[in-house]
Amino acid sequence: MVLRSFARCASTVAKKTLSRGSGRYEITSQRLCDDILNRLRTSLPAPNTCDIIDINPGRGLWSKSLHHVLQPRRHVLVESDLERYTEYLQPLLKSHGSAYRHATILEDVFDPGKQLLNQYDVEKAGSVGKVPEYNRSLLMTVNLSGGKISIGGYMGSLSRKFFDELYLSLLSNPRSGFFRYGLIRVLAWIPDHEKDSYIPRTVHARHKQTVMLEATTDITEVAGASAEAKSTRYRKWPDLELEELAAIDAKTKGASGYKIPKSRLDTPPPRELLSIEPTPRNLRKADFTSDAEWVPRLLELDSHIKQKYPHWYRRYASGQSIRKLGLKTPPQKEWGELLRRANTTHKTHMKAVEVVNQERQLISEWKSAIFNAKNSPLDPDTERSFQNRAEAIKENLKALNRTNRIFAEKAIDDCRAWDMSPPILAWNRREAHPLIVHDTEFDASYRQMALLDVVPRADLLSKVDTYDKMVCFRYIVATLSLYFSKSVAEALRGLVHEGLNDFVKTIPGIHDPTKGGWYDLTTLRVRVLPMDMFVEIGLAYEKWPFRTSTEAILMATADPMAGYSGQEDDMK
Repeated sequence: MVLRSFARCASTVAKKTLSRGSGRYEITSQRLCDDILNRLRTSLPAPNTCDIIDINPGRGLWSKSLHHVLQPRRHVLVESDLERYTEYLQPLLKSHGSAYRHATILEDVFDPGKQLLNQYDVEKAGSVGKVPEYNRSLLMTVNLSGGKISIGGYMGSLSRKFFDELYLSLLSNPRSGFFRYGLIRVLAWIPDHEKDSYIPRTVHARHKQTVMLEATTDITEVAGASAEAKSTRYRKWPDLELEELAAIDAKTKGASGYKIPKSRLDTPPPRELLSIEPTPRNLRKADFTSDAEWVPRLLELDSHIKQKYPHWYRRYASGQSIRKLGLKTPPQKEWGELLRRANTTHKTHMKAVEVVNQERQLISEWKSAIFNAKNSPLDPDTERSFQNRAEAIKENLKALNRTNRIFAEKAIDDCRAWDMSPPILAWNRREAHPLIVHDTEFDASYRQMALLDVVPRADLLSKVDTYDKMVCFRYIVATLSLYFSKSVAEALRGLVHEGLNDFVKTIPGIHDPTKGGWYDLTTLRVRVLPMDMFVEIGLAYEKWPFRTSTEAILMATADPMAGYSGQEDDMK
């Protein structure tokens, strides 16, 4: 059973030794709790109207802060090792008229016989022909930090196990999992370095679990560490990041009510080094970050030459070419070689940027033409013109060197995701910037956490409304996730093997740019498909007469009632 497996999982983690390396992370800043709750205040239930399920409360600072704001009817602390945290939690449980209750496992909280909750809204659960309703009278908060766990064939992080069980509760059996009393909101604390698995900022970090969460929840990063030190693997092209930041700022500018404290604002990303014309003057003045060794060496040589050969340097600064000036000394020759290489790299990178902008402009014009056609087919000449431009861009992309081609493909895909309506990634749909947490606000500087606000949705169940459809949908997500960096054509061929062209014809919108499709599936990568397109492919596969049978799918994959049991890192 979905819920019971997580309860065992939580118990296993709680019994581990609380070392700084693998134990549960703890929030130590009251200011952080206050700032977060001020941010969430307007969306939280009114005081005295809800019960709180609080999993792994630990020292309880966040628990007490949330309790103070909501004044819940009941606040159940699900802590399997109460003895370890007794000095923090027993005063809460033993205070006069306390609304706090204690449970060792999560299953006890949902058992009406235990009477731990004030109210058990069975009527809000889903049933045959009825999707579950949202239950505002129940709120869950959970701390998912700690070492890796091993349970039921799964080995990995507690957060990944929890989120798998969360969406499986909705898809497999809403009447016996997390949502047996309706859909409940979850405020989940996770180690900050894990958040890109659930709310990635680039399609490059999207994977199977991301798509499943996109299909079943609205997920928002409320607070987290600065992106300043984040690897470029998990970040977008800086130009696009700045565009997104400006759009969010414009959305919140002038809005009345809550304002983010300045200490909680992240710094905008610096310019990309390769986008700066690499003259010594620009490199000294421009705001950028880089670990490229040639930059400090070039500036060092430039200062030396400027001081030792001032007349020669003034001629260079006035615009004379380096070749005509002549490079006589070893420092001058090294300086000139570094400048030459930097200029070549800059120019080839800017060609890749030009390809990205051309593709983005083409997609925008193509989508506008489709919208203006008002459900009528595009004029054949217009469509042919768009396709010819796309083919030319494809050839320009092929002509780039490997480094610039990888950059351009990633930037094109992130632009596609951002420009869709609504944007594909949950991160792109945020209404405001997350609050920045600081390393002094946790029990160790390297144990920062992020807070995710997760609100389940049941709209998928109205489309995927039979067992066969559900099995096929999950199967195609699992199968296509093996091809995230590959083309849609290659992924679909791996799904159906034969009859690819006939199968593609059964997928609505697969060639429509307004729905995330494209005329040439060999150039459209799986990682940029909208969640709705995964659903359409799943529904088409369920009807495909030559598909793998439902029984064979179940035999070849993990138990559909079990949590995720694949590789810990399945990103492609």
